Amino acid sequence: MRTNRWSLAFALGLMLAAVLACNFSATTANISSLKIGKDAEVKTEANEFKPSDVVYAVAQVSNTSDTHKVTARVLFDDVKGQDSGKVVPGLETTLDVPGARPVMLNFTGPAKNWPNGRYKIEVTMKDKDGKQIDQETGTFTIAGGSSSSGGAAEDNANEEHGSGH
Repeated sequence: MRTNRWSLAFALGLMLAAVLACNFSATTANISSLKIGKDAEVKTEANEFKPSDVVYAVAQVSNTSDTHKVTARVLFDDVKGQDSGKVVPGLETTLDVPGARPVMLNFTGPAKNWPNGRYKIEVTMKDKDGKQIDQETGTFTIAGGSSSSGGAAEDNANEEHGSGH
């Protein structure tokens, strides 16, 4: 009788494992970090910039060998005369990122001159079906000098393709 119980428990355990395996996604793909700074590789993080500065960001895509869509955008967070959460015109890009690697980004302010205030960089990662997998955000502040808010924004987002394509 005891052998039958163990056999039944073992069989149920195998069935449960099979059901979970069919419905379980083992992906742990993610954006493990988002760093903002004043140099292309963001060797030193910074969150305070001048109106004429280029803002660099590095989003580290980790734990994947698949290609994912990574969207980076800059939003107004607390900028006089702008709606919080609105995308800065021209500062949104979507890249196909193969595998785990850093995604190097750089952003130039509207008319090459950021208005004073606080901004947010938002980076999202989606799978091949368009389902959002992860999102990271970081903020930075523009202060000092005179800043104008006219003109079109320029998107200078770039992706660094390392080895391992």
